[in-house]
Amino acid sequence: MGQPLPAVQKVDRYVHERRATDQRLVDWAIYMFLLSWVTLGIYTVVVFYRRLKRTDLFRDRRYHYYGAVIEATRQYAEQSGRDGEDMKQLDDLRRYVKERFEDEHRPVNAGLSVFLSFITLGIYGLYAYYRTMRFWWEIQLTEEDFTDSLSDVWLRLGIVQYRVTYEPVPDLRRGFGTHLLLTIVTLGIYGFVWDYQLHTDPEKMYPEVHSTEDTVLTALRHAETAPHSGLAAA
Repeated sequence: MGQPLPAVQKVDRYVHERRATDQRLVDWAIYMFLLSWVTLGIYTVVVFYRRLKRTDLFRDRRYHYYGAVIEATRQYAEQSGRDGEDMKQLDDLRRYVKERFEDEHRPVNAGLSVFLSFITLGIYGLYAYYRTMRFWWEIQLTEEDFTDSLSDVWLRLGIVQYRVTYEPVPDLRRGFGTHLLLTIVTLGIYGFVWDYQLHTDPEKMYPEVHSTEDTVLTALRHAETAPHSGLAAA
């Protein structure tokens, strides 16, 4: 068995970064009914910041993870003597990821968002939450498209025998306008439901994302060390 190549090591690195980025926040009930009161509201600002920061950390990890997977696949294809359609599709996939992250997945910038929320008396905070809600749904669509296109290439290269899939968690498809309207109509009561969703929604998709990552990493490690594989021949 040869030493792992840098491309696969990078995938491994970004997969295992989830231990630091994809974490549960403090229990919502403890935060809402204890810590926010004991700290006279100060902890509410802390939670607001951590929710936004969690979004940016996950975004950055996905971007680097996608790039590393594409690079590892390209390396495998090159060293297996494969080019043409496979390379073109990998280039298209890299462009797709770049465009999605420049458009739909722009950073929320947690620190700046907290500052702007203060000087706009909370108005910018609503916009930040709008972007956060949209992010957790749209990043799942990116994940689904990425794994679908990756599977096309991997099947042709023989890295896998079956497609790698990601199934978006439908509960995260929420409408900001609907939640805001219900909060206003119920004089803030629905705001507790909305806040709970903002607090816990990412945790609903973590298991599915991690399962897909593990499948991808396992397939790359196997391709790297399997007899007659392009990666092992380096």
